[in-house]
Amino acid sequence: MKKHRKITSFLLAVAMVLTTFVATAFTASAAAVGSSVYFDNSKYNWENVYVYAYGTKNNAEWPGELMEKTDDGLYTKNFPSNYKSESIIFTNGLEEGEGKEQYPTGAGLALKAGECKLLTADLNWVDYGKPDDHGYGFCYTASGTGFSSDSMSVKLGLKNAVKGYYSIDGSVKTEFSNSEEIRVGQGKIGNSSVTLTLFAVGTDGVETEQNYTFKKTFTQTKTTFSSASDGHTTDAETGYYSTNPDLQLGKNKTITIDGDVSDWDSSMIIAQGVANDDPRVYMPSAMHEQPWDAYALYAAWDNDNLYFMWEMANTTYIISPEDNFAASNEARPWRNSIPMYLALSIDPSKQATGKAVGTDKSGATYTNPFVWGCDGGVAKDGGTGFTTHVDTLIAMDSNNSNGGASIYKADTLDSDGTYMFNYDTRVPIGVRSFQAQDNQNGFKIKYANGTASDTIYGINSPKGSRVLGDNTDLNSNWVDFFDLGYKDNYGYVYEVAIPFSTLGIDKSYIETNGIGAMQILTYGTSGMDTLPHDPSMLDAANVEYSYDPSTSHEKEDVDNITVPLARVGALLDDTVINYAPFEVNFGADRNSGQSAGTTINLKAEAYNAKGNVEYEFFINDTSVQKSSSDSYAWTPSETGVYQISLKATDSDGNVVTESISYAIGETEVTYELGDVNLDGVVNVNDATEIQKYSVELVSFSELQFSLADFNNDGVVNVNDATEIQRFVVS
Repeated sequence: MKKHRKITSFLLAVAMVLTTFVATAFTASAAAVGSSVYFDNSKYNWENVYVYAYGTKNNAEWPGELMEKTDDGLYTKNFPSNYKSESIIFTNGLEEGEGKEQYPTGAGLALKAGECKLLTADLNWVDYGKPDDHGYGFCYTASGTGFSSDSMSVKLGLKNAVKGYYSIDGSVKTEFSNSEEIRVGQGKIGNSSVTLTLFAVGTDGVETEQNYTFKKTFTQTKTTFSSASDGHTTDAETGYYSTNPDLQLGKNKTITIDGDVSDWDSSMIIAQGVANDDPRVYMPSAMHEQPWDAYALYAAWDNDNLYFMWEMANTTYIISPEDNFAASNEARPWRNSIPMYLALSIDPSKQATGKAVGTDKSGATYTNPFVWGCDGGVAKDGGTGFTTHVDTLIAMDSNNSNGGASIYKADTLDSDGTYMFNYDTRVPIGVRSFQAQDNQNGFKIKYANGTASDTIYGINSPKGSRVLGDNTDLNSNWVDFFDLGYKDNYGYVYEVAIPFSTLGIDKSYIETNGIGAMQILTYGTSGMDTLPHDPSMLDAANVEYSYDPSTSHEKEDVDNITVPLARVGALLDDTVINYAPFEVNFGADRNSGQSAGTTINLKAEAYNAKGNVEYEFFINDTSVQKSSSDSYAWTPSETGVYQISLKATDSDGNVVTESISYAIGETEVTYELGDVNLDGVVNVNDATEIQKYSVELVSFSELQFSLADFNNDGVVNVNDATEIQRFVVS
């Protein structure tokens, strides 16, 4: 037995050695996978195309290496397996003064080992199969793209493949040809994901599979309000922004100021922002900087204090992870002492322009154009002024180290009838000792990493592709960043407590009269983001900063606040409320085109309903279910196009009807002349696409070109856009 044990032990040892060898060999083989990049030169038409890679490895000195042109006209370059995580820049190889061009203009595009990426003519950085010789299907629209229309057109392509097939949400595989366009999202309920699976067969007979996911969004109409007495001259921003969502005014609740968000809930939100809308994103070379990205403002009060909490987002981890500083906790806002404000309107009859007055040591009166950041009556780096009524400014700093932090009140009448903030009557709230954090006059502030919101909505677009105005466009690529891997600790939270005694009001005043509030983030003295969001925060976002052309002029411009402030406690007496209508998000859990015999769940999500809702589902005008259930399981037995409808009725008798066409089996998709963006309708968005095409901001497929030639003269230009606009308004 002893001998047997020795032999067994020997065999086990050999097996372990062999296993280790095999595992090592397999790991080495797996680790040996390199990466590839491709570049479509049809937009730039550069004489030479270079690629520069930097990160874990550099492929060459700037401008990189010359790329090789492939048989299909693309340019390509392969990288070995030791290029683990790189940033990619494409360039024409020239220097400044010689006609230098590159994309992106700032930090490069992300590339990891094992990936194969293509920069399309439309500057989309998309998956392009794998870095091997098999055949692949690919999509010219990046995975993760969002859309808010009924459907979105995507173009499919083939790489080294003789045949390609697609399936949407598990539908039967349908053959497609190179550059064919299909629509995704048809018949699907909003706020759900659409999965496009591409299969391809190469000359080697191997079938590959690639998956792309898109997000179809539904944005409910929001209740809005307006008050002439608050002085605003610009309407509150809507879409994903919201001022006092659902008329929330904060809550009567005692808050512990400790940086822990557990005391707060979404019913206390008085202003909703969006993520990834700070000025950096409109100047891609600025993405390395700290984000000052306000996301949500909360309010509460008790017998003694007024409380605020605000969330700040940092989506750099997702959008631009190669910007190492910004995509790290080193970018936390309390890294430096940066001014932050809470602007309040306690007495709507007072109008502060931002100007401040005080008395110097000699007894002479002096004025500054802004409260903070002035020298000898001159603003050093811009500032923030007010058209909307503001009379109290709580000025603090991002790491609570400035002993001069104060509450300033606009109690000095100026010659033009406006009011000036007064340095002499300020209420000090700064710290006497940074270590002790002993703020004066009962003011409290704490900050921490964290996120209170369950969703972080923003635009998921690569840097260099953002344009001013996209933050209010519902057709932008809106996503919940949590779906893309966002973590709670990426964000930052601030809590403050302001004693009523320092404001000259009490709990009764809050609950009877209410106050207006806005939170303002700055970089130095100029505004970078506000809640509620004001358009002045982005009016110079794509203009160069005078001290550093790689960053944004928003750091030094003068921002004038013109939108309504959020209300806390009560609305103003002259408030006019525009209540959101009863509406329903309706559709199926699977994309149109499923096979007969497949069970399809029809769903409805009601918004702004009064009381209970009754849902009645119809298939081809036949009622199939009428109840309080908001879903219906439908199993069609025959192919064809069905009309699926819903009638929703709330307790007040308000009725909403929705109807969609839903195909079972393969159906031919047809497009109306003028439907340039292929979303199923002809409207001003199609005219806008033609205008973009006319100035070479976008390119058209053959199908889009034919649909864009609205006047049938053989060319596509602004005349076609004008004709579509005329058509839309009859």
